[in-house]
Amino acid sequence: MRQRLVVGMACADAALLMVAFVVAALWRFGGHPFSDEVVVQTQARGLMQILLIALVSCLLGSALVAAVMPQGPPRPTYSRGALTALFAFFAITAVIVLVRPYYSRPHLFTTLAIWLVLVLLLRAVLRLRPWTERLLVVTGSDAIVRSLDATPHITVVGVIDPDATGPLPAPPPDTVLAVDLSAAWSREVTRYVSATSVAGREVRALNDVYEQHTGRVPLGHLSEGWEIETSLLRKLPFLPFKYAVDLVLVVVTMPLWMPVVAATAVLVRLVDGSPVIFRQVRVGRRGELVELFKFRTMRADAEAHGARQASGDDPRITPLGRFLRSVRLDELPQFFNVLRGELSLIGPRPEQVGFVEKYREAIPFYDQRHLVRPGITGWAQVRHGYAASEEETIEKLSYDFYYLKHMSPLLDLEVLARSVWTVVSASGTKPRARARPSVEEAAALELEAAEQAADDRRTGQGRPSA
Repeated sequence: MRQRLVVGMACADAALLMVAFVVAALWRFGGHPFSDEVVVQTQARGLMQILLIALVSCLLGSALVAAVMPQGPPRPTYSRGALTALFAFFAITAVIVLVRPYYSRPHLFTTLAIWLVLVLLLRAVLRLRPWTERLLVVTGSDAIVRSLDATPHITVVGVIDPDATGPLPAPPPDTVLAVDLSAAWSREVTRYVSATSVAGREVRALNDVYEQHTGRVPLGHLSEGWEIETSLLRKLPFLPFKYAVDLVLVVVTMPLWMPVVAATAVLVRLVDGSPVIFRQVRVGRRGELVELFKFRTMRADAEAHGARQASGDDPRITPLGRFLRSVRLDELPQFFNVLRGELSLIGPRPEQVGFVEKYREAIPFYDQRHLVRPGITGWAQVRHGYAASEEETIEKLSYDFYYLKHMSPLLDLEVLARSVWTVVSASGTKPRARARPSVEEAAALELEAAEQAADDRRTGQGRPSA
């Protein structure tokens, strides 16, 4: 299904590019690209060259997007369409510099602008059509099945027990066989999976399907967190570059955010009094303690009876504080934490010491989120929001693990874009809409499965991997 989507969208984008090429010629030259009048104006040979270069660059852009963004559900997305157009533009520019063909700049730029609009419009139309990915799942985990069933665009058509014996029916048409690689399969199930693959049917790892559709990592299917550490080892060269980019962005944009910080500080002082800055010790990279800066958004006595998690409708939040949270202005002082080397712009949010000690005991692999610098914003923040219970904290942790596993410049750009939308839409403290009410139950079941798996490993009762 994914391969068909990638090839189909690449062909559709190429066809739209030709349409844009013709429309731009009608607009700029008053005729189609190969009419006598246009041939005289533009030299037909040069026009054909630039069309060929544009088509090749379009296909190259589609291939690059498929290579650098392998994750995500098999559905047309705006981000991939825009990135395809961007890669194609860079490729066209490079070829023009090297080959130096004749071309009309107004015509080429008009073509690319029209093409980008058509590419995004096509995805908007395709996304109006209801779609779903049908799964036949090989697993013994009720938690993972429930969580998948609670996910939009997935239909679980059946579940096969990894210990099943006897004959098994062939997968229904247009169905993906999602197999749990952490379970021990019976000989019959092993033959079944092998035969399905040999028959040319799509067979994928269950964890991959789960991550692509939910943007989360299933906690109950981690093995001592080694998957996260192994993935991070491959990204070690990226981490210094990531922090260098953070510093450059913070320093370069200082003339923009410093006046906002000053104005917000004055506003907080006038409306809510002092202290203006809220300081709190959080757990940072490698478990080091860092002092986090924020504009105060709660009453001065908010933690008189001890720290507790904040929710979107927390009565301790002042009216001004609620506004600051909704547009994320309360986080601006953390740019100074970035300059001090304690935070990154994007990463898992740093947690309070007391909560870390609590969740370290309750949630296996919790400390894996401390492998990188925490961030001002992150994948869990833009996908989930505030966590007001242990179940929601578990769900946020699964998003943090996804970020650690798939961390890349492109994912950072997506987080940044979603964060900007949060600020523009003032949705920072709005309740998060859920597709179905069973997501919280699935998160609790994931925790139970993870704790059981950890207990089994400690007692030596766990089943070996297949």
